[in-house]
Amino acid sequence: MSNSERLNPLYGVSIGATIYAATGKFNASVVAAPISLMISQEETQKSMSGESSYVYSDQMNQGSFGMSGAYGVSGVSLLKSSLSAYVGASSAVSSKSVTVNYNAMAVGGVEYINFEELTASSFIAGLNLACRQSILAVLEAYNEVMKAASQSGKDPLSVFGNDDPQNKALKGLVTDWIAKSEKFTREFGDGLVIGVTWGAFGWVKMVMTAESEAKSWKYGGQADFSYANTFASVAVKATYDGGQSSGDAKVSVHCTHDSSGSVIGPQIDKWFDQVANKSFSELAEVKVMDKAPDMKITQGAPSIPEFVKPKPGNDIASKVGEIKDLDGLNALAKASAYDKARKENPDLTLDEFLRQADQPADKKKLDEFAEKVEESNIDTLIPPRKKKPKEHMPDEEFGSLATNSDTGFLPNEAFALNENTKAGKEVSTKGYVPLGVWISNWPDLFPWMAQGYYNSIDDIEGEEAVQLRVMLQDYQALSRLYYIANSSRITEFKRKDPSKPNVTTLSIAGAFANAAGKMQAEGVNFAKAQEIYQSLGEADRAIYALWNKVSFLRNCELGLGLIKDGKSIGSPIAGSDADSRQAYTLSTCNFEGQNYTAFSPFYKVLPLLTPDGDIWAFGPQQGGLSSIYDKEAVFSKPGRARYLEFEYDKENKILSSNAHGIKLYPIPFSAAENVAWKGMSFSTNVGAISSLNESLKSLSDQLSRLNAWSFSSANWDRSWSGADAYRRRNIKKQYIGLIDEIRNIL
Repeated sequence: MSNSERLNPLYGVSIGATIYAATGKFNASVVAAPISLMISQEETQKSMSGESSYVYSDQMNQGSFGMSGAYGVSGVSLLKSSLSAYVGASSAVSSKSVTVNYNAMAVGGVEYINFEELTASSFIAGLNLACRQSILAVLEAYNEVMKAASQSGKDPLSVFGNDDPQNKALKGLVTDWIAKSEKFTREFGDGLVIGVTWGAFGWVKMVMTAESEAKSWKYGGQADFSYANTFASVAVKATYDGGQSSGDAKVSVHCTHDSSGSVIGPQIDKWFDQVANKSFSELAEVKVMDKAPDMKITQGAPSIPEFVKPKPGNDIASKVGEIKDLDGLNALAKASAYDKARKENPDLTLDEFLRQADQPADKKKLDEFAEKVEESNIDTLIPPRKKKPKEHMPDEEFGSLATNSDTGFLPNEAFALNENTKAGKEVSTKGYVPLGVWISNWPDLFPWMAQGYYNSIDDIEGEEAVQLRVMLQDYQALSRLYYIANSSRITEFKRKDPSKPNVTTLSIAGAFANAAGKMQAEGVNFAKAQEIYQSLGEADRAIYALWNKVSFLRNCELGLGLIKDGKSIGSPIAGSDADSRQAYTLSTCNFEGQNYTAFSPFYKVLPLLTPDGDIWAFGPQQGGLSSIYDKEAVFSKPGRARYLEFEYDKENKILSSNAHGIKLYPIPFSAAENVAWKGMSFSTNVGAISSLNESLKSLSDQLSRLNAWSFSSANWDRSWSGADAYRRRNIKKQYIGLIDEIRNIL
């Protein structure tokens, strides 16, 4: 896979590219004539991504660019597309570095097929020879079915309901039509790219590395935490450690830059020059996003040849002309769907299928899974449920969706990248890359390719991709946690079993960091992930197993808020023995169970899981929480006092010590929105990926309006004939892209 494909899963896609719903794989364009139009558009988007314990935005810790939208022909393929779009990208954690990407994306134009000037005949004439021949083969078979049905007075669907010998001929024609339709799908996929947003994107990458390991992971209990919107600008030092470092801190800075689409290259170069070869002291107060140029594409949209309406030959016109209306289309769509269903359940009768088809789509498993994702309640050590393989299911024949560690999408097949020719005229998209595409299913372009789509979610295909992402994020969070513990002077665990050696927090942190790196290799599946887990030491595995079991700890995005008798951890008390312990006041906190913003001025604590299955709390500088009274809480260095142990309550999602009247509440990122928040983050989880959760909710809402089976025939007016021009607004389409859909064109 090329670097361009890693950065942009749409790289190389153009008008007329085909796509397979089961894999998300694009193939070469089948459009051979200049049948598209280009509209010049200008839009710029800027964002921050990368890793920081002191800045939150929707894209932080999610990779450089996420995907918007999803494509699929059935409920299952839509779900797989939704999952792959959001769980594929992450970046390795380092023990000493903070990496931040400053991203910019610019739109130049939108290209789309000029449907209002096309009929089915002229559209077919604009496709390449192979695609044209296959479409006409399906059309010819369709016309034969319709002719025989008209002559016999029989419904094409009814022939599957009994074995009457008089139905044999018509049944054979329907079967032939289904076979040709499936052959077309195997060769040319499920859908066609009918629109492309062209543009470019680039970024400046900044890696900040402390010379001291301890200072890399110091506890930031009173640091300034920035809850940033997508376009917010935050100073470099705030990104690095919440502004705790002075300008003369011993931190090295290394900057790089790159772009995809050369039309934005000069502006990215100019942006890079603002930060290149400068020290941390020179950059500490700089808001890098504010230094970005306008990032507009001044040369406008890519150039394409003028639209020319293809002239269909007599063979095309005559075959399409046989369609006078679509009265029998619904029956054929149901016949195609019934054929699919019988390949999974050979004993299924037609009457039973029709009854099931009219039932509401079953989305119970989807909703249960969405709830688990929202709560980060994903068990990474249990194998994903594998669906029994189906025999020759057309939309499943191309394998399961295997997400790539960088993009979550499969690479595109090799085809003409960015430049091709149509009808002998040059199409110049040089310097531009696709940022978004609109896709229509073939049956929504040519009605005689009618199909049925199964909408119920019987299994969560794509669950493995989510498990792998959660496991990676777990390793990153745990690595960060034990590095911070080491910097807080909790350096070693003494084992309860004297036969087991003591284990250091530094070695635990290193083991999880190493595992996180291995998880990001290409081709990692569940089996490989379990090998990585088993390669951890005994103590590391015990810690991870407990972390996975107490899954709500993943939601300690901003740490844990402590409550005892309506009070939380306030300011340090002067006069404590700084060498062994530090006491803090307990001050009134108006937390009432959901208003997490109430913790904003207080010290937060972090959970610490021991190899022997205990859970401690640590935080403010002097180690773990060792005692608590009516007016103060005491944190002690290891060996000076026994740390308090906490029990977990999975139902209420809290840690508690009933003997001391303490409850610890996981604090979400949203608590820091629009307030002056003090503290740091240490965990980012799938529950915090708002785009993923919104996508699953959107899919659930969509399926709630559908029956178990839907049929492409529903998208066509029964009075349609082959002489009718298309109506762009009436063509059903789906969108996926690096940017949100531009809705005013297609």
